[in-house]
Amino acid sequence: MSIIIFLLVTVLSGQYVVQASDWSYWGETGPNYWPGVCKKGTNQSPINIVTDDAVKTDLAPLKFIRYDFAFSANIINNGHTVQITLNGVPIHLKGGGLPSTYVLEQMHFHWGAEHTIDGTRDALELHFVHYDKQYDNMTVASEYENGIAVVAVLFELSEEDNENLESILNATESVSTWVGGSTAKIPTKIIPYLLLPADHTTFYRYQGSLTTPECKEGVIWTVMTEKLKISQSQLTSFMRVESNSGLLFYNYRPLQELGSRTVYHHLEGYSAASSSVLRSSLLFTLLNLPLISHSYSSS
Repeated sequence: MSIIIFLLVTVLSGQYVVQASDWSYWGETGPNYWPGVCKKGTNQSPINIVTDDAVKTDLAPLKFIRYDFAFSANIINNGHTVQITLNGVPIHLKGGGLPSTYVLEQMHFHWGAEHTIDGTRDALELHFVHYDKQYDNMTVASEYENGIAVVAVLFELSEEDNENLESILNATESVSTWVGGSTAKIPTKIIPYLLLPADHTTFYRYQGSLTTPECKEGVIWTVMTEKLKISQSQLTSFMRVESNSGLLFYNYRPLQELGSRTVYHHLEGYSAASSSVLRSSLLFTLLNLPLISHSYSSS
């Protein structure tokens, strides 16, 4: 069996750019050969979310601070995805049961989606990657429990284009050729809020990991319930991105075992007690409905 040596040359916002024996999504450097925690960890991501098994709760509203600002942005093809960094004042995420306030580090895409819902894999998944503001940067934060918080947005196929993706896709075309980390400026400003679902009152939450080597655990995942749209032609633009091993037809990690972890389904205003009372009231009503007798006549 060949020995795969991962030579980490440059760390770029939590995504590793490798020059020698690179990791990839298939073949001899694919997920089956990712070393360390990727192979041995017990709290790995992504997972299949089974909606009926998720524990309903109210974790409090998520707060997307400055997500509605317009930012100049850069895009890079790092050989595994296209990654976007925003320039300007920090963007913060807090609330929603998070233990701290988190700073947005970068955004990147996976095609198809990494998380599945009841076994269904959507066309695209966008990750907003944040680190706990008490740490200096993403690399330091990744060493600590709950140091990283990722918000995942799923996109389903539609007959119509998603106009909020157009400027990103145009920029993606300019960096699609693999030249060892090509970078470009996105010509129009990006408003992150437009890449979030309109409904923030419902989402899934669980403890997991980064989905790329080194697959560090202690990541808080928020998977938004409502999905956005993407057309097939737009999805094809992502699939034209090159890596050092050829076209990135897909860049999602296979599903990982949930194990003993719990997935929570945040529903704003949900109360287990009130839900129990409602069920009891409904049962009482059903048990006390008057019996209706039917008489049948034969002709």
